[in-house]
Amino acid sequence: MGSLLQDLRYGARMLIKKPGFTVVSVITLALGIGANTAIFSVVYALLLHPLPYQEPERLVMLAEKTRAGQRWQISYPNFSDWRVRAQSFEGMASVRSQSFNLTGVDRAAQLRGRTVNWNFFQLLGVQPQLGRLFIAEDDRYGAARTALISNGMWKERFGGDASVIGRKLLLDGLPYEVIGVLPPGFEYFRTDDLYTPIGLFLDPQSSLMDRGSQMGLYAVARLKPGVTVAQASNEMAMIGGQLEREYPAVNSGRSAMAEPLQDVMSESVRRSLWVLLGAVGFILLIACVNVANLLLAAAAERQKEIALRLALGAGRWRIVRQLLSETLLIAGLGGVTGLLAGSWMLEGLLALAPENIPQLGRAGLNYAVLSFTLGVAALTIALCGLAPALSASRANLNTALKEGGRSSAGSSRERIRKSLLVIEVSLALVLLVGAGLLVRSMVRLLGVDPGFNAENLLTMRLTLAGQTYAAPRRLAFYDECVARISAQPGVRAAALTLSLPIDGSYWNSVFIAADKPVPPRPDLPNSAFAPVSANYFEAMGIRLLKGRGFTSADTGDSTKVVVINETLARRIWPGEDPIGKRLKQGWPESQSPWREVVGVVADVKLNGVERDTPMQTYLPLVQEPARSVGLVVRTVGNPLVEGDAVERAIHSIDKDLPVSAIRSMEQLLGISMAQRRLTLTLLLSFAALALLLAGVGIYGVISYSVRQRTHELGIRMALGAQRRDVLKLILTQGLKLALIGVVIGLLTAFALTRWMETLLFNVRPTDPLTFAVIAVVLLLVALFACWLPARRATKVDPMVALRCE
Repeated sequence: MGSLLQDLRYGARMLIKKPGFTVVSVITLALGIGANTAIFSVVYALLLHPLPYQEPERLVMLAEKTRAGQRWQISYPNFSDWRVRAQSFEGMASVRSQSFNLTGVDRAAQLRGRTVNWNFFQLLGVQPQLGRLFIAEDDRYGAARTALISNGMWKERFGGDASVIGRKLLLDGLPYEVIGVLPPGFEYFRTDDLYTPIGLFLDPQSSLMDRGSQMGLYAVARLKPGVTVAQASNEMAMIGGQLEREYPAVNSGRSAMAEPLQDVMSESVRRSLWVLLGAVGFILLIACVNVANLLLAAAAERQKEIALRLALGAGRWRIVRQLLSETLLIAGLGGVTGLLAGSWMLEGLLALAPENIPQLGRAGLNYAVLSFTLGVAALTIALCGLAPALSASRANLNTALKEGGRSSAGSSRERIRKSLLVIEVSLALVLLVGAGLLVRSMVRLLGVDPGFNAENLLTMRLTLAGQTYAAPRRLAFYDECVARISAQPGVRAAALTLSLPIDGSYWNSVFIAADKPVPPRPDLPNSAFAPVSANYFEAMGIRLLKGRGFTSADTGDSTKVVVINETLARRIWPGEDPIGKRLKQGWPESQSPWREVVGVVADVKLNGVERDTPMQTYLPLVQEPARSVGLVVRTVGNPLVEGDAVERAIHSIDKDLPVSAIRSMEQLLGISMAQRRLTLTLLLSFAALALLLAGVGIYGVISYSVRQRTHELGIRMALGAQRRDVLKLILTQGLKLALIGVVIGLLTAFALTRWMETLLFNVRPTDPLTFAVIAVVLLLVALFACWLPARRATKVDPMVALRCE
């Protein structure tokens, strides 16, 4: 220990004597360690750390499964049969998202909530911080209405007052008693304001009780001890098969599946996070290569000192330990600085991250992250210091002592430096190719035609809930709402729709065409259905391709009509004129009316920009008066400026009607691409850092080589070599190494970018243009990095060089 402390003190003195070397080494490692710390914090929180529930490894999500293997929503009657028949679970509860209008307060608001079975929280192992949880008696149709509120809602709306228990909330015009407050930080996929028992909504006449209707329902279950997810999924598939045979009219082509809950929660970001973690791993390797080259150069400068130590009896291990102690100090300083940098990077990452990533709030610096950072710092000691220390300890005493103090890089040390440079270039190229592919994907995305004019478009949502808004009053409200908002000075047009573009479809259903054979039930076509007001297509700037749009002549009593998109027209009536054709929403035996196709409009991106456009069917809102509607307002200028005026116009009709999700269409487009943009931003930043480090590394190696060859270059020039010959010599040496690194990097990228395929949009992971452009860019950077020391070499005075020691 005494020797170690002595080594550390001596190492500290050596580092203080070389502040430039020390600062560059510490900053280089800090960047690599900081980036790894930030990304690992998120990876640990979302992928590695168990969910904050009781025994989370036994929690699974249950869903129906289509014939193509896709996860699908559950019908409540099927779920009820699952609960009775499944033997793999200790318990099972359904979960369904539902918004509520809170009225009877100073400012009406729309609350984000869920309806759940009474045992939902018991399955998760969650206890309230105040009051009680639901019991079986609460989860029945006709039971007293009860609600559990979140900690956030308790603090914001009730000031954290414990007397909230027993208070009544007016939700959708009906009173609900608050029976409990959930603990701080609780969330299930997202943070909700409140929860109510789903049994309250299980009216025998409700669509929820229709076995053929999926209403956004999923389920969570807890495995029995010893039961695996695979066993449970097999049992669910068997039960799904039974229900398919028992109810072929509605369950044909449907099965059931069980998946680990944590896997489902993290599936949207899992591939991105692993790619980013790999990217910062490459950054760390590049940083270590740079520092290793610096240490090799420093060891070469100290060749005489080391030879003297060996001549005076120091063992090889003693020399290695002394040099590693300096690396230990550099890595330690880099680790501490990297930890600070990582915390700042993490703050920036969380600020940029979209809000809809489950459990992202758990990301932060903790013991696991600190242990990871410590491990990374220890790894850098081995990666940065071992090769230089071993190389320096093999000094030839006779040669070193005879050189009169002039340092000379041996062939072994030179090979190590060149090998490290090749590795550095190849790693940088892999990162650059990944970033280039994402850039090309984003360019393709930004070039996608959404099917409407997104400029100066304001959007918001309204829910006409409760018994006061029966169908006739809803229709009267629609007319008055559109009229008052259209009369605003800064408004060009206003319209209503069930589903806003980009934001997703609120109503998907099978349908049949009157003039086509009815396909087998599993193969029935599916369309997104959207009731819209008469002026919707004009307000949105959606192109009419054939026929007509809706007019005031389309009333509740007139002929039932629809407008379809070009995708539906092409798939159902290829090569035919769809105008005058008829289709019917629902199963073949349903009593839904036949509707005549009166128009065809351009495809509109409904479920985000990067998703394929589905078949779309538009209905007149007066013939399908939906309770929840999106309002679109075409404004003269900045749409967000008109938000308050539009809200006031709505409240002049009904002061207790909440207006929610007030956003411009540009914001909706941005939200739909937020996760992709975040991944692109991070990977571009890492790639730029890798390019900078690679350029600095190439410059450092070539510059050191030129300095070591000053005597040789002087002889060449004294014997008649021209400046261009010296320039060519140095550039050729550097570019040859860079080219080898580029070739290795291209081969590595060709193998690794396949893992990015799900992150790309209309770009192949082996896109030749991207590979070629990145290779050229990196070679140009290498050329510039080589040119600087080469240019300096051409200015060497031969007489000075010949006398150079």
